[in-house]
Amino acid sequence: MPEPLDILVVSDLHFCNHSLTAVPHPLRQSEFGRVLLRKSLHRLRHLGIHPGLIILLGDLVDDGWADGAEKDLSELADTLKIMGIPALVVHGNHDGDPSQFASLFTLPGFHQFGGYGFLVFNDTVGSGDLTTRSSTELRSIEEIAADYPDLPLIALQHNPIYPRIECEGYPYMMTNGAEIIDGYTRAQVLLSLSGHYHPGHAPTRLGALTSYTVPALCESPFTFTHLRLTGREVTLMEHRLKLDAPGLLDSHCHTEYAYCGNGISARQCLQLSELLGVETVGLTEHSFQLYFDKKEAWSFHWQTDPDEVQMAWRKRAGRMDEYRRFVSGLRSNYVKLGLEVDLCADGHLLIAPDDADGWDFLVGAIHAIPGFVKGLTTQAEAESLFLRDTERLLACSIQVLAHPFRFFARAGLAHPTHLYPVVAELLRTYGVAGEVNFHIYQPDPAFVKECVKRGVKIALGSDGHDLIETGELVPHLRVLEQAGISRADWPDVLFQIVR
Repeated sequence: MPEPLDILVVSDLHFCNHSLTAVPHPLRQSEFGRVLLRKSLHRLRHLGIHPGLIILLGDLVDDGWADGAEKDLSELADTLKIMGIPALVVHGNHDGDPSQFASLFTLPGFHQFGGYGFLVFNDTVGSGDLTTRSSTELRSIEEIAADYPDLPLIALQHNPIYPRIECEGYPYMMTNGAEIIDGYTRAQVLLSLSGHYHPGHAPTRLGALTSYTVPALCESPFTFTHLRLTGREVTLMEHRLKLDAPGLLDSHCHTEYAYCGNGISARQCLQLSELLGVETVGLTEHSFQLYFDKKEAWSFHWQTDPDEVQMAWRKRAGRMDEYRRFVSGLRSNYVKLGLEVDLCADGHLLIAPDDADGWDFLVGAIHAIPGFVKGLTTQAEAESLFLRDTERLLACSIQVLAHPFRFFARAGLAHPTHLYPVVAELLRTYGVAGEVNFHIYQPDPAFVKECVKRGVKIALGSDGHDLIETGELVPHLRVLEQAGISRADWPDVLFQIVR
């Protein structure tokens, strides 16, 4: 009996970056195909699921014959390599030259992985989009089953096979689907996975065979599937990247002005957040990265050198003016503007007097603490310094405290759960919201509970430095649930920007 295998199953990305579609489809978010793929894996990992295999069921690009499509396919192949998980990739009718496709991804045929057998089919598309499986491939199914009688078999193809799609004028069912199903049944195929039909079709049992048509990832609500194989037992769970919760604010999003960003841009962040159902977005760039060049910003020398700070403010040589012009053109009812601000050693925020006005809100953060030396400062000393700077920060008219307690993880120290009530009480005293934030951090529901019982508001911050974090608030909502906060409580609990 093979070990259980978790698999991420995705279909129909219709990705376009270098290629152009003559008439773009209004429902397909082709620009984000690659990001949506990465976000699917990101979501599963947040849920504690670590797939050992990825299956893509075709139509990776929107027009594989268009100029630039080869580059788009190569980008997707590179993305899969970066994701670091083996993949089985089916050729779809939009994917262009099958030989070129196979050189980048998976050869059709039989593949063994993790104690399971996968049959990857590249079916022949004829005139009128009629698709047929060759007699040779039909015979191969039972031959493989005879050669591997104890191996659970999973069939992968692009076009739906069973049940018939009851949609007027839908020509994409396999022309010899009944014959294929008969072969699957005789070969005791465990599971048949298809794509192509964008709404998808729920798993359907036909004797011992389960047939499932996976919805398209490129169209709202951006569905993907977690498949778990346990011997001959099949478990399928659909997930949606789009939020089903109205009224949510993501109060912590970065832009291309972040030195620590990874391909993030404000335009894509806002567009993707809206597609995923976020109601309001707060752009909150690091002030220390706007005032100083990259090397100086990350040195944090400015925290203890007031002359350097004053010179930066006086000379205006940084990017703050440029950033303010940039984001001022983005402000709307949907987009709020803020800054993520740190403390200087004198207890004041790193924000020049000339830059203090015009923001909808400020997010205070502790990234470094003057006087702390990693490996030398003791746990008790670090906790004392942390509480000192936390209170000084909260006294500076900020509205949100970013990623509380993340400092300890990055400093290699123990997580001080005994400080939860202390910090929650400080938040209550100064009227500042505590943030739930998953960027290089694992927020604790116990701290959220301490805040809520004191009436402290909770801010949801993606802290998006990468588009895979953009609009991804489902983990945050799970923390609320784990803290005992129901959806009915959200209006009273969640932080909102009132300006």
